[in-house]
Amino acid sequence: MRNWSKGITTIIECSYSMSEEKNPLSVQTVTVTNDSIYDDIDLNDNTTAEIRYQTANDTENTSPSVAIEHKQVEKQDDTIFKVKVCEFEKRGGFFDVHFVFRVETQVFPRKLHRNGYFSLQVEGVVGFTRKRYDTWRRFNDFLVLHEKIVDKYQQKGIIIPQLPEKKVSVMAKAMASSNNFTDPQLLQRARQLERFMNRLIQHPRIRADCDIRDFLTLDAELPATNPTPAFAGIKMMKAIKVCQDTFEKLMAPIGEEVDQWFEITNAMFEDFDANIRKLYSESQTLMAHRKDMAASGEKFALNLSLLAASEESMTLSLALAALTETYEKASSIWNKQSEINDARFSESIDEYISLLSSLRDVFSDRVHVWHQWKKFQRAFEEKRAKKTEIELTGNVKQDELNKLSLDILENKQKMIEFEKKFDVVSKSIQEEVERFEAGRKDDMKNMLIEYLEDMIKCHTELSKLWQQFEPYAHKIQN
Repeated sequence: MRNWSKGITTIIECSYSMSEEKNPLSVQTVTVTNDSIYDDIDLNDNTTAEIRYQTANDTENTSPSVAIEHKQVEKQDDTIFKVKVCEFEKRGGFFDVHFVFRVETQVFPRKLHRNGYFSLQVEGVVGFTRKRYDTWRRFNDFLVLHEKIVDKYQQKGIIIPQLPEKKVSVMAKAMASSNNFTDPQLLQRARQLERFMNRLIQHPRIRADCDIRDFLTLDAELPATNPTPAFAGIKMMKAIKVCQDTFEKLMAPIGEEVDQWFEITNAMFEDFDANIRKLYSESQTLMAHRKDMAASGEKFALNLSLLAASEESMTLSLALAALTETYEKASSIWNKQSEINDARFSESIDEYISLLSSLRDVFSDRVHVWHQWKKFQRAFEEKRAKKTEIELTGNVKQDELNKLSLDILENKQKMIEFEKKFDVVSKSIQEEVERFEAGRKDDMKNMLIEYLEDMIKCHTELSKLWQQFEPYAHKIQN
């Protein structure tokens, strides 16, 4: 518990030291309601609000040791979509057994027409004309969507959320299970897919994408995603290119960084990543401890019931029976607390670990653009110097001179193109970091508040159990 407390303290310090905005815009993770497959884990349960506090008047001064200037992010209601993964089912034949997830999308218009009626046309988003859409999608459809979004937007400096890993062993276990609707691995996957879709649909530069619109609105199967041989060859070449680019980024970082903002931000996020990974590890350890405690409590209750049945003294037998019931209910509370902490706390931390990985990807893409810019700049200078040398020697071959002139012109165009792209990507990354930071501050506050509220609620229930057992304990003493 001491390491757990230290982990929370570290992440709180890191969380507040990285936040400069006043009244930041929250990037909310929309979760399911009570009529979903998470009835036992109500992620919208706000019955306890003892720890809630006002954030509208919170002000934080920028740390003098971190010279990063953030623009004020306007606080507005951008939650015009809610995506819920409400249920899933097994489909397919013997050789193509798979799970499909029901994706429910709700549209909440923000503006009113002059006549007082809501407009279903979402500003900046074409194709959403109804208040609700229901589609069934398999996990491969999510993978294809993620790949398309990454190809189109990551090179522009936009942070793309990551999907959960496709684990064959987990899916095989779920396939063999007869009661798939309560399988914890599938429930976790449904929550992760829900978080992923809400991150996409709430991003102002991504939500208007046609692939996302079709994914959420087309009440039919998407085009086949099985790769053809030609497509597989293209993907193989792309994978080789990605490996080459990654090696280039690792071996040669930007050596002429003129904007210190990127160096400071990168170092700050590296520190945040290390701290949040420690917190995630401790949260997993605590969750496992609670599960073990629940299992031990159930075994202890079973032995107490056997002892109560064999006890001749009626008073002592009733007390043992009451103690058995107390431990059974306490074990249920511990087990439920472990599941709630995993769904609300650990998974939220893990989501931010993946977001930090996506953030590193856009930083790496910026490095790659810088290398391309410098490569064409060097080629331009070399070709120009070679042309000048040939012209000075007087031994001029017109064909060679024409070829050099074309190469110089081509390299100059490429150099200018990648220089502009580098500036655009750098500006986009700064805007993305501002947006990421604004949402992260509120997410971290809400995550810790919910964790503490859940803990208080569980301890309150445990206290009531022991209060109910107290009369039986007094009877034993008398």
